Amino acid sequence: MEQENLDLVRGVYGAYVTGDREAVTRAFHPDVTWHNSGHDATSGTYQGVDAVLGYLMGEDHAEDYKLDVVDMLASPERVAVVARTSGRRGERTIQNDFVQLIQIRAGKIVEVRNYYWDQQAVADFMATPM
Repeated sequence: MEQENLDLVRGVYGAYVTGDREAVTRAFHPDVTWHNSGHDATSGTYQGVDAVLGYLMGEDHAEDYKLDVVDMLASPERVAVVARTSGRRGERTIQNDFVQLIQIRAGKIVEVRNYYWDQQAVADFMATPM
């Protein structure tokens, strides 16, 4: 079970990075819930595939975006991901670590809790116009 969960999450990360919206959609339960920590306009809870994809695959995040997975740990119901992102908005750059706790049921992602390491840096970065 743990290996299947790791494979699912690795697949979603790969699809996300390459912009494969259909593959990301297939991995989510129709009632998926995504929670973002922080103080910026993207923090809060997104409910349902359309809302989550609107957040994840929107055009307003960052230019020169890079995502590096540091580690993944799995149990029969969850995968924890430790990762680092970087990007640019205009002249402002960011590098920020995060942890995601991903709950999986029947081979679908049902809930994601996304915790940014430096929430203020994310808020400042997201406030910068593209």
